[in-house]
Amino acid sequence: MRAWLRMLLAGAALAATAAAPPGPAMDTHAIAAQRFGNDAPWYEGRIPFFESADPQIDAVYYYRWSLFRAHQRDLGAEGYISTEFLDDVDWQRHPFASLNDATGFHLAEGRWLNDRRYAGDYVDFMYRGGNDRHFTDHMADSVYGRFLVDGDREAALRHLAVMRHIYRLWDEKFDFAKGLYFVEPLLDATEYTVSSIDASGGEDGFRGGDSFRPSVNAYMFANARALARLSEMAGDEAMAGEFRERADALRARVLDALWSPDLAHFIDRYQVDNDHVKYWSPIRNRELVGYLPWMFDLPPDEARYAAAWRHLLDPASLAGKAGMRTVEASYPYYMRQYRYLGSAPECQWNGPVWPYQTTQVLTGMANLLDHYRDHGPVTRSDYMRLLRQYTALHYQGAGKDRRLDLEEDYHPETGRPIVGLDRSHHYFHSGYVDLILTGLVGIRPRADDMLEVNPLLPDAGDAQALASR
Repeated sequence: MRAWLRMLLAGAALAATAAAPPGPAMDTHAIAAQRFGNDAPWYEGRIPFFESADPQIDAVYYYRWSLFRAHQRDLGAEGYISTEFLDDVDWQRHPFASLNDATGFHLAEGRWLNDRRYAGDYVDFMYRGGNDRHFTDHMADSVYGRFLVDGDREAALRHLAVMRHIYRLWDEKFDFAKGLYFVEPLLDATEYTVSSIDASGGEDGFRGGDSFRPSVNAYMFANARALARLSEMAGDEAMAGEFRERADALRARVLDALWSPDLAHFIDRYQVDNDHVKYWSPIRNRELVGYLPWMFDLPPDEARYAAAWRHLLDPASLAGKAGMRTVEASYPYYMRQYRYLGSAPECQWNGPVWPYQTTQVLTGMANLLDHYRDHGPVTRSDYMRLLRQYTALHYQGAGKDRRLDLEEDYHPETGRPIVGLDRSHHYFHSGYVDLILTGLVGIRPRADDMLEVNPLLPDAGDAQALASR
C-alpha cells in the first residue's frame, strides 16, 4: 500500500503516511511536464511537489500553482505583484490592478515557493505605497508568517516602520469607548452581510451597516501580535511591549464583547445607529465570519468556544450540501437576491459559498485540530470532508467539458457558480496550497530551527481515508 500523501519541498522529502512507508521518490520532471506542459521549467525549481491518494486534490493543488503564476503582474522596476482578478475591475488600485483584501492569501501561498522574489516584491510594493487600506487585511501577520517559512530576518524587518504606521492609521476605525475596531462590511470585502442588510431594513445592504466585526478585530489582533514579535526581533522592546499590550487588550475585548453566549458564536455588534438597528446591539444570526478568530488562535482552548464549530457541521445552520454558507439558513434574508438581477449580477454574502471565507474557516479548523486540546465536535475526518468539498468547487462543467476554473461564489446547495461574469474566472481571492501544506500535510512553520510536521489525515479506517483508496 502506498503512502496516502507525499511531498517534496526545497529538495527534502517529507512523508506522512496513513498506514505504510512512502513509495518511490516522485519524478518531479514528469509531474511538471504532465501538469504544466511547455511551462514546466518555471515550476520545476520553484514549487513544492505533492502527491496523495486523491487525484482530485492533486489536480487542484497544481491548478492553484498555475493560478498563482497566472496572477503575477510584472510592474518592471516595481517588481511582481499578485492580482485578484485576471481582468481589470473598476475598484482595483490603478494602474497596477492591486487590491489588499486577498494579500494574506497571496503571501500564504507564495511563501512556499523556492523563489523568494514573488512574495518579496509583493511585500515591498504594498509597503511602499501599494496598501491604501482599501479593505481590511492582515498583512503584518502575513509578513511574519512568511518569515517563519524562509527565515529571512532582513526582509521581515525591512518595512517595520511603515507597518507600524499603517497599523496606527486604523485608529480612525477604532471606538476607544468600546476598545474595538469597526468597519463597513463592504470595506471588509463582504457586502450584503447581516449587519448591512438589516441596517437597511432589508431593502439593500451593499453599503452601510458599520459594525464591530470578528474579522477586522481578529486581523488587528494578529497584526499587533506580529508587530510585537517583529519589534522584538529588531531589538525595540518598548515597541514590542506596546503592541503586545494592544494584542492582549483586543483579545480580551473580542472575547468579552463579540462572543454571544446565546448563539454560541462570535458575532457583529452594530456601530451604526438608525431607524432599523441600534448602536452596540448584536446581529441576530450566525455568520461564517464568526470562525475567523481561530485563524489567528485568538480564542482560548475552552469547550464553550470550541462548541461554536457544531454550527459549521449543522445542515440547518451553516452547512450547505455543496459548501459553507456565509450566513445560516434561518436568516430571513438568506439567499435573497439583491444584485443578481437582470444583466448585472453581483456579489453577496447572505448565504453563497465564498472560497475567500472557506479558506479562512479551513485555516481556523486546521489550527483547532493541530494545537487545541478541545476540538469541540470537529474531527480530522470533518477537515478532510470539507477540504474535499472545497476542492470540488474548483471544477466546472461535466463530462468532456469538465475543467478547472475557480469562480467568485457558489450556490450552497448545488455548488454551481452564481456570479459568472468574465472577471470571475480563475479568481485569486482565496487560498488552497497553504491549506494543503500547513493543514493536510501539517508543516507548521516555527521561529526556531525545529521542523514540525503534524498531518491532519483521518484514521486509516475512517470513511474519508477510505474514500480515495
